[in-house]
This record gives sequence, structure tokens and C-alpha cells, in this order.
Amino acid sequence: MGLPTIPCVTQSQSLTNLLESIALEETALAAFVNAEAEKIQAVAAQMACKGMDNDEVICFQKSVTSVLQTAIKMQMLLQFKLENVLEAKLKLECEDLCDDKCEVPCKVVCVEECNPCADECNDKGKGKGKRGKDQD
Repeated sequence: MGLPTIPCVTQSQSLTNLLESIALEETALAAFVNAEAEKIQAVAAQMACKGMDNDEVICFQKSVTSVLQTAIKMQMLLQFKLENVLEAKLKLECEDLCDDKCEVPCKVVCVEECNPCADECNDKGKGKGKRGKDQD
């Protein structure tokens, strides 16, 4: 078996691929939680019909708790991943706009909105950064 072939894609396409992977992971996580909910419903029906002893109920509750804690941890990691990808995508889009429209290259992430020819961008060429503060 040889080494995998890594496709040549742009940074923008890579960020889009990451967003798609996050969406797929979210879908899988939703299916995972839904399966756990169905399991809970089945056990509840079994408890109503046959009954369960206390040890079985406690064991089941621990199992559900563990699964849901894992799902929550996965959700938190996906949230961090999403925030990082969106920040990188915004930065890339702002840089592209600045490169296309401004005489002075703007490499500052535009937080409020992408307005590459605003005073903040033009101030950067004069030694000023975002909000007119001196850059180091």
C-alpha cells in the first residue's frame, strides 16, 4: 500500500472542506444522541411492563450519563473547530478584499465587517493597526 495522494487545493477550498466535515460530524453526533434517546424510550417501556430492579436502573443511568457526556465533549470540540475555521475563513476573505481594493495591503482580521479601504486599513500603511493603535 502506497502513501495517500494529497490533492492540491486552495486554502479557501480547504476551509470549506473543514466546514463540510464539521457538518458531517454534527449529523453523526445527532444520530448518536437520537439512538441513545430511542434506547431510553425502550428501557422506559420495559420498566412499565416488566419492571427493573434498582441495580439495573442505576447501571442503565450510568451508561446513559457516560454516553451523553461523551456527546457533549464531542460537541464542544466541534464548536472550537468551527470557531477556528470561521475565523480563518473571515481572515482570508478580508485579506483577499484588501489585496484587490486597497493600495496598502491589509493583513488585519476585520472583526465588524470587511471594509478593506476603511481608515483602519489605510492607517496600517502609516504604522497604525486596528483602531489606530501603533503596531509593534
